Amino acid sequence: MEIRLEKIDPESNCFRFYLIRCEPDLFGGAALVLQWGRIGGAGRTDIRASGSPERVREICERMVQRKLRRAYAVAGAGLMPGAAVP
Repeated sequence: MEIRLEKIDPESNCFRFYLIRCEPDLFGGAALVLQWGRIGGAGRTDIRASGSPERVREICERMVQRKLRRAYAVAGAGLMPGAAVP
């Protein structure tokens, strides 16, 4: 599972992204991997949680909801199917 969120506000020079991924770990569980920073840059990466896939998915969903409340939007949500990405 991978979700990319973006917050774009040219008036305040805010061009940020937040990438949330749930990945399998070496022990048969799952890990929550976060990447964030300015759009166009590599950003920072952090592993925030690991454990059962269900627990990691719950944490992932809470993080997405938190970011949506802070004016982030799902990247590409406004695109028409088949439209070229700018």
